[in-house]
Amino acid sequence: MRTSSRKKQKGTVAVTVALAMAFLLGIGAMAIDLGNLLVARSELQNAADAAALAGAGCLYRRTECSNTTAPEPDWTDAQAKASSFATSPAPAPTNLVQHAVLKVVATASGFWNVTGSPAGLQTPGTFTPGTNDMPAVQVTVVKDKANANGGVPVFLAGIFGTTFLKAGAVATAVISRPGYVGAGGLFPLAIPQCMYTSYWNTSTNSPVTYQGTPIPGQTEPQTTGQPIVFDMASTYHAGTCNQTAQWTSFNLQGSQSANVTKGLITNGNPAPVAIGSPTFIQSGTEDVLFQMTQACSAKPNGNGSCEWVTVAVVDSVANPGQNQTIQAFACLHILNEVGNGKNAHVIAQMSADQSKCETANSGGNGPNYGALTPPRLVQ
Repeated sequence: MRTSSRKKQKGTVAVTVALAMAFLLGIGAMAIDLGNLLVARSELQNAADAAALAGAGCLYRRTECSNTTAPEPDWTDAQAKASSFATSPAPAPTNLVQHAVLKVVATASGFWNVTGSPAGLQTPGTFTPGTNDMPAVQVTVVKDKANANGGVPVFLAGIFGTTFLKAGAVATAVISRPGYVGAGGLFPLAIPQCMYTSYWNTSTNSPVTYQGTPIPGQTEPQTTGQPIVFDMASTYHAGTCNQTAQWTSFNLQGSQSANVTKGLITNGNPAPVAIGSPTFIQSGTEDVLFQMTQACSAKPNGNGSCEWVTVAVVDSVANPGQNQTIQAFACLHILNEVGNGKNAHVIAQMSADQSKCETANSGGNGPNYGALTPPRLVQ
């Protein structure tokens, strides 16, 4: 009886050990393979994020995107850029998933409402964008044994018949015209609305180009087919509205100090400003600021540090010494500064070169005056 009982106990222990081993293997498989799955999921998200940002950068004309004559938004080139970035054969840290470059991704483009109403990507051509709708690129990446990327391999789950797991990620990036500009993004020169009206083509959303007809009040040499070159002088000395600009100290209300504005030329606005907010228009010519602009204008005239700038557009600078409301943000190409005293003037062009007109620390949505926000993720 006792011998039989011992044999039964040994058999029971063996079964228990086998079950425990199977359970522990299952727990181990779950821990190891789930951890690997989560790592793959994180890497897929990084790859999708980077590809969406790269694609969104091509929604507007940009030299690097080879789309300088494309209609805007340029959905086709933006999607192509997102796809090629994600599947580039030259591995980069942002597009490697489990040490391999992705073979296939899905891309889409359209308008994205940043308030979530309507939700999701809205198809171009079937949707009329509103104030909160921004052009966007969406990238979906999946590792699955059913596609060329392959599934996420397992380590221990194979003993249970599972050979691959599936993981995916989606990212959406938008780009827009600035509705606000954070600290350091603006040059302290305000231009009047009439200057934008004179030198910006609202039909093509690009600078007005010279076509051989003399421009009243402007004496700078012009090149046919290129953006008009114009002078900007202090409102005290300019002949017409579209020849005038005035220094601004942004939200340093009432500041008339040339030394303060020197710092603004070097460092930009000290605090965020937005469309609809006031900016103080300084009085006086402040010749020293014109000279400083010459030093940072386009090479070889200057060192190029302020060759491409974003400036505030206001209704008028004709009455300095008071606040004006910011209406938009424009991109200027500063070529030079010449003259002294009442003859001091900045020589510039409007610009739509998105390779140069991306405004640091900007966001929101505003009218198209050439400046652009950096691409940013919304999903």
